[in-house]
Amino acid sequence: MNVIIVGAGDIGYASAETISEIHDVLVMEQDESRVEVAKSRLNVSVLHDDGTNPKSLEYAIKKHNADAIVSALKNDDSNLFVCMMAKRIDPKIRTIASVTNTDYVIKTTDEGEPGIDIIISPEIISAKKMYRLAIWENAVFYDSLDDPNVSTAIFAVDGDKPIIGKTVMHLEMPAGCTIFGIYRDGSLRLDVYTMVIRAGDRIAVFGTEDGLEQFNQLVGVEDMNKEFCILGASMVGTNIAKLLSNDKKKRYVKIFDRDPEVCREISKSLTGVIVINADFTDPEVQSQEGIFKSDCTIATSRVDDTNLLMTMTAQKHNARKVITRYFKPDYRDIFSYTGLESIIGYYGIISNEIIKSTVSDEMSLMRLRNDREVFFMHHVTQDSRLLGCYLGDLRLPEDVRIVAVRRGNETIYPVLDTKFDEDDRVVVFTNTELTNNVKKAFVKGKGSLDR
Repeated sequence: MNVIIVGAGDIGYASAETISEIHDVLVMEQDESRVEVAKSRLNVSVLHDDGTNPKSLEYAIKKHNADAIVSALKNDDSNLFVCMMAKRIDPKIRTIASVTNTDYVIKTTDEGEPGIDIIISPEIISAKKMYRLAIWENAVFYDSLDDPNVSTAIFAVDGDKPIIGKTVMHLEMPAGCTIFGIYRDGSLRLDVYTMVIRAGDRIAVFGTEDGLEQFNQLVGVEDMNKEFCILGASMVGTNIAKLLSNDKKKRYVKIFDRDPEVCREISKSLTGVIVINADFTDPEVQSQEGIFKSDCTIATSRVDDTNLLMTMTAQKHNARKVITRYFKPDYRDIFSYTGLESIIGYYGIISNEIIKSTVSDEMSLMRLRNDREVFFMHHVTQDSRLLGCYLGDLRLPEDVRIVAVRRGNETIYPVLDTKFDEDDRVVVFTNTELTNNVKKAFVKGKGSLDR
């Protein structure tokens, strides 16, 4: 696929870096310094030009014979304009717009408004992720897929959870989910059927959000998370507050920010949320407001150093649950040194969403915790080794796991006697590098899945 990326800022650079090994990428950038960085560091073609100029855009689309365009400029209105102009130039081109302000999230082509096929909003995605991690007491990781409409989460098994000591195959699993892996002793195991769950395990689950919520209860919840402190009234923090206040269960939410004008503005849009204008980095404020005595502390400021400080302070005060985020890729390792697991990286969100939007599902659906942990889709055709076989009769490589089967509008979580039919779309997970050899293992004459 030939892809144009308009803008080489944080989002554009991350997008180009993510897909340049798979697709032929052309980056359009007006700023000369960013042009030089893209040329020297990325495996892409670079056009030093203004992507919002209709003539320049038309030239780039025709010259690159573009199949898709990702607009990743700083201004949301510019991104919407670029995508709409691209559709006028070539109605068949796939258009993807990045937006930061939720007010710019408009209807897409599938929703009846031609012009923009996909809108990626890192702020909305971050808020959804952090909201799910906040309300699922045992969850430390969360992500979702639109097609099929399913999610994946990793649940921590700590302390004396009732699930400890039980064998995976004997668990009374909720109908809408399945366990596909267990992190133990620094590695991810996919041969989970006969594993006995231990304290310290991290259980990877795939399914509907209702199924994952029920699995959270299965792990064991002694006290439901009711009280939440959100540190920073950014777009992410404000959206988390909205999600929590609209939750079907009663939640008590406080959101803190140092800017009085910001606090006044969000007070107009938030109901059932206590908005506090205060410096949440001040130990006196922390003590008076009981920030670290809440069930969940969520650091959502716009500054990485502030979020890092609050994360470490929360851990020092033995906060029950802490969720944080960071922007700059360089901070990934710094945050990981804290030992905190629920860390949302802006860069990682962009990378994963671009994969979902531009990469064929046979190549990749999404990543789990790193680049080697990948979901992809296998279509069962006459050439598939799965056709007519039962799951229990297959000899899967140890680094491959069949997670789900999409049959028509139904999602099936397979067991040993599940039989694969033609036209099934099979969700496969691998925790090794996704190569053609992995995918060819499912094709007749290319590999072996037979017992």
